[in-house]
Amino acid sequence: MAGPLSRAGALPAIRPVALPRDRIGLLALDTSFVTDRIYAVQATAASFTLVEQAVAPPIRKAFPLEDELGDDRLWQQGFVAETGDALAGFVALRYEAWNRRAAIWHLYVAPAWRGRGIGAALLAAAEDFARTAGARMLWLETSNVNYPAIQFYQRMGFVWCGLDQSLYDPGGDAAGETALYFSRPLG
Repeated sequence: MAGPLSRAGALPAIRPVALPRDRIGLLALDTSFVTDRIYAVQATAASFTLVEQAVAPPIRKAFPLEDELGDDRLWQQGFVAETGDALAGFVALRYEAWNRRAAIWHLYVAPAWRGRGIGAALLAAAEDFARTAGARMLWLETSNVNYPAIQFYQRMGFVWCGLDQSLYDPGGDAAGETALYFSRPLG
């Protein structure tokens, strides 16, 4: 890619992540979201329902990456959206051979670049990797409070396929949240 791009210009280049070179850029990437809506989980004896619910004040969360970039990371392949002078996005995934599923561990787009197709471009790179590895589907987990991400995943063809009310540490940052799982067949 030749030189930095303006925000009004073409999409940033998507390329494989290169650690340790990309470490500083990944640590600088704004992974936060703000939402005034969530999906509340309503349980009955034999089922769960997701109900869109307004929240006030709005929820703001961020997902620090410093513990996710070392040799002990859980993902095997990552891609970044590079603007020339900064990273605008990041996706990381791992192929799981036992069930032929590619699990997306991270997908973030900097707030200034959201709504410009970068998330879709990063997902396309992840899908290419998954297909080459032999995956039959993409699979991911997100919190029920990450309403913007859930909306994005659904627009990208992912469907809700499960949940876990005990995944997150009740003493941690995600206390009271429910893990939601989404999948998309690769066909």
